[in-house]
Amino acid sequence: MRVLASPSPLSRLRGTAIRLGITVLESTAAGPGLWPDDGLAAIVGFGERVVLGPGLDDDERADVLAMALIAAAVMGDQPAGHPCAIAAPGGVVLISRNRVPDPGLGPGMLATRLARACGRDATSAAFEYATAVGPAKAAAVRALRYPRPVVGEPLASASSRS
Repeated sequence: MRVLASPSPLSRLRGTAIRLGITVLESTAAGPGLWPDDGLAAIVGFGERVVLGPGLDDDERADVLAMALIAAAVMGDQPAGHPCAIAAPGGVVLISRNRVPDPGLGPGMLATRLARACGRDATSAAFEYATAVGPAKAAAVRALRYPRPVVGEPLASASSRS
């Protein structure tokens, strides 16, 4: 019997999600138009569910999951006045595939620290994010409910942040 000497960073991050009570799902979308937006790496819903997008390798998946876990932990309905807080009145945060190379004070810095604590040797686990509004929110909520392929409106009407 072969024993894994140490879990991968992705496994550690999944374990962190379990301990926090956050469900992490993988999108099974495998083609254009099946995931709400090709530029989207993950959808975080209501602080308790994360759906990772298709086409991410394990290192990218780990970094995106670190960002998603931080987003789930710091999101709220109202602006909190803290640089790490994410105001998401609709309860949905969209994480793009656009990495922020040198994150300043905020959720990206926390995500980078979390990824490093879980064994990732990444210079940044910060990604641009947006809160979903209008049709973008509807498409994201469908993807959160049904992490299988979803055909829907593009998430271009999201309010963007980095």
